[in-house]
Amino acid sequence: MLRQSYRLAGKTNCITTSSVFTRNKSFLPHFIPKNYSYGDYPRLKPENLQKRDPYLKYDDQANKRNFNEPLHPQQDDLDMWAPDHFDFVQDSTALKWFGTFFGVLAVFSSVIYIGGLYPEKPANPRNYPFSGLAKDLGASSEEDTLLYAAKIDKSI
Repeated sequence: MLRQSYRLAGKTNCITTSSVFTRNKSFLPHFIPKNYSYGDYPRLKPENLQKRDPYLKYDDQANKRNFNEPLHPQQDDLDMWAPDHFDFVQDSTALKWFGTFFGVLAVFSSVIYIGGLYPEKPANPRNYPFSGLAKDLGASSEEDTLLYAAKIDKSI
């Protein structure tokens, strides 16, 4: 048992704990009440201000607060600029969302993959009349036709 005393406003007060200080044990002193009250301050339900209706008119529209509205003791954790509050969903709902996302991703990836197997031609091969315009390009005889004709790539 540990007994400790201190002076406060001319009186000697004693703090007594039920356990001995050790490295591995934590203790809760007896003088801290379980249901701590803040005097005559109203007991407010913890309400995150991000969850308030954004379409209502407030005196302070950015913080969703009205003037002379009492503050919660943990106001820093509940105001508009606190870290975001997340609503958790059931496991089945989360699995549906993940399954939908990865299913759409797989379908989109397979369409891209299959589209890459059979590439589309950017243009059709050109057909030239009169043996590939050989005469217009300078062929003087039938033997020169293969040399002067416009070549068409027929492998595509």
